[in-house]
Amino acid sequence: MKKLILLLLFIPLISFSQTYKDVMSIKDVDTFKKVVIENNYEVNDEAGEGLIAYGYKIVKDSINGNKSSKWAFYKPEDDMFVLTFSKESFFGTSDETEYDKIYDVVKDKCSYYKIINNEGTDFVTYSCPESSYKGKLGFVVMDDTGIIMHFPNE
Repeated sequence: MKKLILLLLFIPLISFSQTYKDVMSIKDVDTFKKVVIENNYEVNDEAGEGLIAYGYKIVKDSINGNKSSKWAFYKPEDDMFVLTFSKESFFGTSDETEYDKIYDVVKDKCSYYKIINNEGTDFVTYSCPESSYKGKLGFVVMDDTGIIMHFPNE
């Protein structure tokens, strides 16, 4: 039993995850793919037309669609990316997800820009001087999922 508890305590220390630095480095489709592949994501063959999609440890399901706790999407046409992180864990909803860690650093290092409404959803957006991308980074939590969306310059 002690070994199981120790194993559970160390899992967060050895897990792979995106970081603030990773998100700031995304500037085009090539760097997007580099970040997700280096973070052990796999390509999702069921992405919509004109959309590049990767998932972390995808569970294939031909009836209900593929499932993953983390998704990464890139739309080359708009030069826009979206990262999603499930906030649910074995112990319930968590406030210590990769989304939360990235958002905490963004709130510290970036400047609030404004609220941007995208298809009926309000995102709080920030301007980040360390970013490689052009535009703003938006954050919102919906249905226990943390969403980070890049909004290209208007």
